[in-house]
This record gives sequence, C-alpha cells and structure tokens, in this order.
Amino acid sequence: MNSIPDLRILLIDDNEIDLLLHEKLILHQRISHTVLPFTNANRALEYLSSNLTLPNIPPTIILLDIQMPEMDGFEFLQSFATYPPRIKSQCYVIMVSSSLDYSDINRSNANPMVMKLLRKPLMIKDLMDTIQEIFREQ
Repeated sequence: MNSIPDLRILLIDDNEIDLLLHEKLILHQRISHTVLPFTNANRALEYLSSNLTLPNIPPTIILLDIQMPEMDGFEFLQSFATYPPRIKSQCYVIMVSSSLDYSDINRSNANPMVMKLLRKPLMIKDLMDTIQEIFREQ
C-alpha cells in the first residue's frame, strides 16, 4: 500500500504494549509517517481540540480501543461528536478491541462515525484493507 502523504494516525489505547506494537506495524508497513499514540482518550480529544483553529487538517485515522479506564471508546465518540464538522469530516474512526462481544459490535455498527471494528492485535491486511476502503470511497 502506498502511504497517503499527509495521513496521520492517532492510536488511542490504554495498553502500552498494544500502542507500541501497532505504532511499529504502521510505520514498518509505511501506512503513515505520522503516528500519534495516546494512552488516554481525554488527551487525544485535547490534541484534536488543538486542531480547531487550523485552516486545514490532514486526513486522520483514529484507531480507538473500546475498553479503557476513565473514558472508553464510546464515551470518546460522544465527546468527539460535538466537534465541528470540518474536523469530523477529516477523521475516520476504526474501533479496535481484544474482546468482541455482541454489545460492542452492535454499538460500533450503530455509530455513524465508526468505519469498522477490528480485532486486536491488529492484522496488517485488515488495517490496510480498511484504510484503502475508506479512501476509495472519497
């Protein structure tokens, strides 16, 4: 897969091992040169808030863990839903989880901001196929 030149990927996961593994995978496969890991969903929201004043923001993939302390993935989505359309239209959420129960699957599928739900640890083919699908629809 050729990387999208200005694509950035936000990794939001409380598990530091998963963060490191996914970051190395993305960089090694050259999916993106900009990978921003966050162990806390609130910090990721703060980072995205800092983009509110930018005239243009790069396309952004958000790999969002579902089960996290303090703020889980669905709570992140509730907060992110209040962001301006200009920001949300450039962000594509892919939820990730190591335990895919029916409740998580149904909630993910019902949320219009979620492009796909992938199983952790990420498989490179699944991630690449999902990203290609997102940008093919543009």
